[in-house]
Amino acid sequence: MASTAGGTRAVLVESSLLRQLTVFLFYFCQGIPLGLFYLAIPAYMAGAGATPGDIAAVIGMTSLPWSLKLVNGFIMDRYTYLPMGRRRIWIIGAQVVMIGGMLAGALLAPGGTDVFLLSALAFVISAATTFQDVAIDGLVVDIMTDEEQARSGGIMFGAQALGMAASTAVNGWLIQGRGIASAYLLSAAVLALVTTYVVIVRERRGEKRVPWSAGVAHPRNLDIQVEAWWPLIRQSFKAILGISSLMILPYLLMRAMPAGANEVYYPILTSTVTGWSTSDYTNVNSAAQLASALFGLVLGGWLIGRIGPQRSVGLLLPLFVVLLLVIGLSPGQWAQSSFMTTVIWINEFLGILLAIALIPIAMQLCSPAVAATQFTIYMAIANFGRPLGAWVAAKTTGGSAPETMFFVIAAVFALGAAFIWFIRLPPKSPAEEAKVEHDIAHGAGMAPVEN
Repeated sequence: MASTAGGTRAVLVESSLLRQLTVFLFYFCQGIPLGLFYLAIPAYMAGAGATPGDIAAVIGMTSLPWSLKLVNGFIMDRYTYLPMGRRRIWIIGAQVVMIGGMLAGALLAPGGTDVFLLSALAFVISAATTFQDVAIDGLVVDIMTDEEQARSGGIMFGAQALGMAASTAVNGWLIQGRGIASAYLLSAAVLALVTTYVVIVRERRGEKRVPWSAGVAHPRNLDIQVEAWWPLIRQSFKAILGISSLMILPYLLMRAMPAGANEVYYPILTSTVTGWSTSDYTNVNSAAQLASALFGLVLGGWLIGRIGPQRSVGLLLPLFVVLLLVIGLSPGQWAQSSFMTTVIWINEFLGILLAIALIPIAMQLCSPAVAATQFTIYMAIANFGRPLGAWVAAKTTGGSAPETMFFVIAAVFALGAAFIWFIRLPPKSPAEEAKVEHDIAHGAGMAPVEN
């Protein structure tokens, strides 16, 4: 019978531990290409004499798929292979493409000034990573309880930052000591190991592990599957165009601007002014990412919950403004290793806290009927801030006053800090909460359980 087909072990909907482990593992996997293309490879390019425009091109091609991933959500909600669950087939497929891209990078081994090839690899691997990301986000909406969803922000950004830290440190060391091919190979090996995990687990009891194994589609998934494009598109954009939703969009957009700007300019600044090597730069960033990731996993979500997400955003934005102004007004300190190390660390901690604070706000704004697609749109808009920041860096740091970059972004954040208190988030009634819990997390099948 369907409930026992293929065995009963390693079923996500029946284990809170497995659900949280799944989110952790695949967000960690996302950090591997992010650390490689946002930090290790820009440092590698700077060491080879690449210009800010060259580095910005690779950063931009890394970021572009993240900015366009709203399309992924529509595709995944419309098409999937239900006998393997709503999301697993997409997760497995995305991981396989990520692995293939890394192996192609190892084979081609592009040089630090080979901008076209580095950009092409960045785009393909990042595009696959965005499909994996949207699938995991959809899985969170599909099978996690409301309490788990509230805690998921810390797990998501903490695990992703851990992956970035590990990727930055190890790949930076490998690139400098053994060549870029070794970094691509190791990244492929780690991704392949985690892919084995998602082949073993199931979303719900009775589903297939792989297309050729025994199993059937769960009735709950058959009931909620959207079979037409227009209702999905209409409901998604109706939810996005609400007043509160439109007011929060600029905050999602500005979130990653400092990171995008720093990823373009910091490799050059620290190489030419501070005197750091590639491994010096990647080691400082990886240490800051590791510390901020652990903080986000252990305390970040709890702290934001205690203060309140909206209040946290209102406190974090002015802190960002102060940091940016201090950096911009202190160009004489840029040659000091201790100064640059300190600002990189502070930026990482503020960045991860701001990201964690915006996640529950975005979830609160999601309409239950199109929650997965709407959340994906929010995250796509948030990721567009990275290439926007990279563009600001490319336009402002090539002349005699590179500190202009910090003043521009500080002005944007100051405006955000002034208006955040005017946003009114819609409260959810107990009846609506019960409907979301039943329709989205529990569905017609077995409810998620705590263990």
